[in-house]
Parts: sequence; C-alpha cells; structure tokens
Amino acid sequence: MGERRSAVIIGASIVVVVGLVLAWAFIPSAQDRVAAAPLTEVTDISSIQDRVQLSHLSIATSENFVGHKIRLIEALLKNVSDKPIRMAEVKMVFTDYDGKPVQEYSQKVLDTNQKPLAPGGQFRFEVHIENLPRTWNYRVPITEVTKIGY
Repeated sequence: MGERRSAVIIGASIVVVVGLVLAWAFIPSAQDRVAAAPLTEVTDISSIQDRVQLSHLSIATSENFVGHKIRLIEALLKNVSDKPIRMAEVKMVFTDYDGKPVQEYSQKVLDTNQKPLAPGGQFRFEVHIENLPRTWNYRVPITEVTKIGY
C-alpha cells in the first residue's frame, strides 16, 4: 500500500512539473506581444529630433583578436516623447580634414527584440567600426538618429 501511494505522488509531481514547463513555454509574455505588434516608423528628421535626444558622443580605439584597430563610438539616446521607443537607427558620417564625407555608416542601436525605451528613459549604445579610410580626420563622426519606431 505504501509503495502504491509513493508511485502516485511521484507521478502526480511529474505531471505538475511537465504542465508548468509547457505553460511557461507556450503562453506568450507581455514583451512578446509588444514585439509582435506592428511597428510605426518615423523617418522625418525634425519629428525625430522632437522625440529623441542624442548626447555624450565619444570615440575610443580598441583592438580585435587579430590585432586590427576598432573604433568604438558611444552615445546616450534619451526618449523625450510620451511613447516607448521600440527601435532606433543612427547614421554616422566620417569626414576628412576638409569636412567632406569619406564614409557613411548606419546601424540599428535599439531593436524590436530589446526592451523598449520608456518615456524619459536613457539608453547607452556602442557601435564598433573597423577599416575606416586613412583620409578620415580622427574625430567623432557626425551622428544623427535617422529612424525610430513605436
């Protein structure tokens, strides 16, 4: 009688654990619902400037595992709008000593699979760039936010 009772308890425990694992795996979270919602993109520069601020731009030099130089551009993105921002893309223009563009580079710095940037929130990002032209003036590139998404 005692062996049968132990087997029933163990069996019931296994069923409960399997049920909890299945529920955790198949019930979507709130973040999944936000990521699946359609994205409203804003590409108008003046409208973007009213909604986000880019500050604390800096550049540093590092090396990769092969020994090549990597430039790390860091900045702080602040959401000054009343909606959470789910996506942001920046464009960097590297110039020569005469101020002429020698290379442009665009990258998403905040993607839809990341936590949205809440109103009033700040997000620090880094962009790693290799193989810049020798004619570059070694200054922080002209950087602007070119696209955001709600």
